[in-house]
Amino acid sequence: MSLVDLHAFPPLILAVVVGNVALAVWAFAAMLTRQRALSRAFWTVLLLALVALAVQVAAGVTLAAGGSRPKAALHFLYGVLVAGTALVQFGIRPGGFLRPSIARDPTTFREPRLVALICLTQAALVLRAYTTGALGR
Repeated sequence: MSLVDLHAFPPLILAVVVGNVALAVWAFAAMLTRQRALSRAFWTVLLLALVALAVQVAAGVTLAAGGSRPKAALHFLYGVLVAGTALVQFGIRPGGFLRPSIARDPTTFREPRLVALICLTQAALVLRAYTTGALGR
C-alpha cells in the first residue's frame, strides 16, 4: 500500500467520520440526560478515533513534504483545520492541556454539548478534506 493509498484509505476515513458522528450522538445523549461529564469509555473511543486520524495526518504531511500535491490546494487548508480540531479534541479531555481554560468552574461546566459540537465539526472537516483531496472539489 502506497502512502497516497494510506492517506486516502476509505476504511480509515470512514472510521474517523463514523467515530466522530457516533461520539457526537453519544455526547448529545449525555447532554439530554443532564450529565455534566462524559464517561471514561467515551474518552477512550475518542482517543482511538484520534489515533486513526493521526495516521492520516502523518501520511498527508509526509506526502506534502515529499512534494506531492492534491488536486485542489484547498485540501491543505482542510488538513490544517482537521489537525487543529484533533488537537482541540485531545486537549479538552480530562487532564488535557486545554481543560483548565474551558472548565474554569468544574461545578458549572457541562462538557457534553461542547464536545458534541467539536466532534460533528471534525466529521464534517474530514469529509470535506477527503472531497478536496480525492475529487478536487
